Amino acid sequence: MLRVTSEAFHEKVNADNEEIILNGPPSNLRGHIFLRNSSDDALSVKALKLVHAEKRLGENASLKIGSRLKPGEQKLESITHQLPPQTPPGTYESNLIIGGAERKIKMIVQPHLHVSIYPDSFSFIGTDPGKTHTAQITLTNTGNLSFTIPDVKHVAALDMDLICRAFGFALRSKGSEGYHSTMDELAKNVNRYLPDWASAHIEEAGQTIQPGATKILHLNITMPQNTDANKDYTGNMRFWNKSISYEIKSQSDQTK
Repeated sequence: MLRVTSEAFHEKVNADNEEIILNGPPSNLRGHIFLRNSSDDALSVKALKLVHAEKRLGENASLKIGSRLKPGEQKLESITHQLPPQTPPGTYESNLIIGGAERKIKMIVQPHLHVSIYPDSFSFIGTDPGKTHTAQITLTNTGNLSFTIPDVKHVAALDMDLICRAFGFALRSKGSEGYHSTMDELAKNVNRYLPDWASAHIEEAGQTIQPGATKILHLNITMPQNTDANKDYTGNMRFWNKSISYEIKSQSDQTK
């Protein structure tokens, strides 16, 4: 069995597609190719050489396939290819070296909005009302579109023991009166002790970050005015389609 790669024996296999098309985001282009073994040898087709016409598509690469063909056999195979993640949306053409000649291959790059943030969880000390905590987040634009940094305005600051404490109070005071009375008392207790929204702000909100760029963001979280400095709080916020979580520990030593 001959091993077909971008450097050897690629003249022994042909593509019978009228047009070879790859479509998708830059890092996950997909399509199909109709392979035909035109030789008398069994072939293991591993990869075929791609010659890009534009420098922004990266260096010349291999189109990974992974197919076995008996002599004269024809087979439809799925193919995938990766371009640099910042490749702008559009239609591009490259050349595929196959059957001893060059075949045009069309690559349709879709718009892809994607960012990465790190870290996505934080710990702070101090739950005094009005206290402000600041965290730094690394934001990287890993898509192929510019990204406008959003803001976060109001986030939850949930007392870690609120539900357990409210439920315990409700059971002690109304448990003997049945389910509905207990649940009513539970709702009253949650409403009584639930803190207001914490105030949050990203200092760089509204700025634009280009594909491939990285920026440090400054996140400020200000505790509500009705928090208890002796209790611990936790919460999370949505940053576009990402989630950022945090926990805030009181400064008091409750073990004494």
